[in-house]
Amino acid sequence: MPKETFIKLKEEKKKHITDAFLREFAVKTYDEASISMVVKQLRIAKGSVYQYFDDKLDLFMYLLGESVAVKTRYTGSLKRENYVDFWAYFSDLYEFGFEFDDENPLQSHFLHNLTQNLNSPSIKHLYNDLLSQVVTGFETMAEYEVQNGFFRSDIPVKTQGFVLYKLGVSIQEQLEVTGIINPKESIEKKQPVYFGKKDELMQVVADYIKLARPAFNKN
Repeated sequence: MPKETFIKLKEEKKKHITDAFLREFAVKTYDEASISMVVKQLRIAKGSVYQYFDDKLDLFMYLLGESVAVKTRYTGSLKRENYVDFWAYFSDLYEFGFEFDDENPLQSHFLHNLTQNLNSPSIKHLYNDLLSQVVTGFETMAEYEVQNGFFRSDIPVKTQGFVLYKLGVSIQEQLEVTGIINPKESIEKKQPVYFGKKDELMQVVADYIKLARPAFNKN
């Protein structure tokens, strides 16, 4: 958690500092990210960072929390009960996710690079904890579908939840591997991760839904 000295900063300065560190962790791994380089760019003393945060990990967790909170303001507004089926809801998560990316490129780039950060040796112990939280969220989704008779009940909810999580990972990986998105290039150009690629993104999502629907849905 940030210290009181950071919380009391003027919003403009707070945003300036936050944005600079979001970018650093978006283009580098946790262990590669340099506080010294960022404070030099910000033209502030390195010691002032430790007046705002306990250490590098404290800073990183603040950035993670802020980025997740911003994205949740978009996707969290969606309610499953307002959709005819899960897959329409799943598709809209990407529609709203695209809007989040378009309007908050630094937070989006930070989250896009999160797995690389968490695989850094010095914080790899956090990976399983955070992954478990994410997968649990997908398990909750699957459990709702099973209980309401939409998803098949002969496959454990834990398995269905993990496969749903992997669907999201695969969509992101395919877009990057096939060159539809290039996060390193887009952040250099100060563009969102999915800049100009909404149609391509939503087509891949639609293709994955075609594959997944018959595997999950109750006959």
